[in-house]
Amino acid sequence: MIGNLQWRKGIRPYPVAAALTFIFSILYVVCVGIHLIITEPHWPMVRLWEWMLVGFTWITPMSLISGLLEIIIGSFYIAYVLIPTYNVLNNKMSPKEGESTMNNLRFKPVASALIIFGLITYILCILFDLILPQWAMYRLWEVLLPGFSWISWGSFFIGAVGVIIYTLYIAAVFVPIYNYFQKGTYPEMK
Repeated sequence: MIGNLQWRKGIRPYPVAAALTFIFSILYVVCVGIHLIITEPHWPMVRLWEWMLVGFTWITPMSLISGLLEIIIGSFYIAYVLIPTYNVLNNKMSPKEGESTMNNLRFKPVASALIIFGLITYILCILFDLILPQWAMYRLWEVLLPGFSWISWGSFFIGAVGVIIYTLYIAAVFVPIYNYFQKGTYPEMK
């Protein structure tokens, strides 16, 4: 079983996948609930889910189930690509002998793992859009990546630079916040 793999040194992907599945599922249910309450047809979240989730056409039972299944698959994809990448990079970029990180995350391996993960995901999404244009997600990239338009080599590279900038931003914000809270003594939730 994938969830039972022994990880010599580093974070285990399965708990991250389970946590992401829970978080994204709650967000999904809340957004669908808000849409049912706010019946305004131009609420932006509608378009976001339609762009992100292949085959999601909004409030039909099959579409809702399909969206939830895609959220679960996406959560496991994130965890099982990002976490092993981070573990490998963290082990290669380990601190010098005698330095202690006290379970802190370090910026360079986190940023590198996020860049690799972001670029792999970006390239897979572009290939998916080229292979299955009826379910294309490029409209999401056009919104998230200024200067990106469908598709030319220049636009592709502008999008790749945008992905790198986003991932560096995420690492620059997340790592210090995580490390700050990691230092404190907080009761564990069991």
